[in-house]
Amino acid sequence: MSTAPKTSIIPREVDALKACTQGATYEGVIMPEDLPRLAAAVVSIQREMTGKVRFFRDESNYRMVTAELHTVVSVQCQRCLSALDYQLRAEMDLAIVVSEGQLESLPKEFEGWLLDESGSADLYEAIEEELLLALPIVSYHDQADCSASGQYSTGDFEEPLAEKKNPFAVLGDLKLAGKADSTDKESE
Repeated sequence: MSTAPKTSIIPREVDALKACTQGATYEGVIMPEDLPRLAAAVVSIQREMTGKVRFFRDESNYRMVTAELHTVVSVQCQRCLSALDYQLRAEMDLAIVVSEGQLESLPKEFEGWLLDESGSADLYEAIEEELLLALPIVSYHDQADCSASGQYSTGDFEEPLAEKKNPFAVLGDLKLAGKADSTDKESE
């Protein structure tokens, strides 16, 4: 009898400095309840986040952490306001630093992850930040699948209605008629 392989949980707390030295790689899941900021930003998180996180030193000897992250979330369609499943994918590529000075001296192509002197880090916080940044600014169903697809304008304008007569034109006509009457009285 075979059993399904146990899915490992990516650790929340890591010693990032030690993990870089060892070239550690964590592959597994993070449960939805461990991503409260993401849960607050979407309608719901449909399943656990799967990912692979790798710590290493790059060719310039910078301590780095990279990650490939994936989950499915429900976001709100901005047309019909109903839930829409969205495949959320994010990549993380951070240089690990332990001081403000190191952070400021990083080359511009690096995004820094500032840790305390001990090197201990909340990995979920960094992962959740990347997932939040990967959310779409505006989300909506495909037009054919959206219940509100016939209720909005696509930018095409309808034919203009026949030009209406200005309601104040009557006042102008009265004024002209009044001038004509006064001119007639003056000529008599």
